[in-house]
Amino acid sequence: MFYVLLAIIGLGCLGIWVELIKVASATSPANYDGVLTALATFFPALIGSSSLQLMLASTGNRDKVLVSFGYFVSLTAFGAVVLISVFHPTFPDLTFWASVFFAVVAVWLWWFTNGDDPTYKSGPVDAASGGDTKRTLKGDTSEFRE
Repeated sequence: MFYVLLAIIGLGCLGIWVELIKVASATSPANYDGVLTALATFFPALIGSSSLQLMLASTGNRDKVLVSFGYFVSLTAFGAVVLISVFHPTFPDLTFWASVFFAVVAVWLWWFTNGDDPTYKSGPVDAASGGDTKRTLKGDTSEFRE
């Protein structure tokens, strides 16, 4: 959870945060074109990397459904970014909210792809002490006297 908040949403969306700060601190009427550009470059990158990771992991497991899903999501993201870029001058509000939607989908896809990855799971609570304290210790203490 911490990795998603810090790395994906915090640092991965850095371009979006910068553009939102520009809009918030603008003295003249706000122009959201920079925010849209940041969103339209964030979600294809995250969807592309997550779906490629999903396809590579699923190919090793011979899971054709997830491989197909990865291809479908990649092509959908590519089509979405093209349509958002083309139709932004005509439908600025719709394309903005579509970009927000796809950014949320991108974070969900990353979460879905990496949900079973042991890298992002917490270790056992007793790991810092060397393991379970109730297990029998290795070695022989028979020759020690009190």
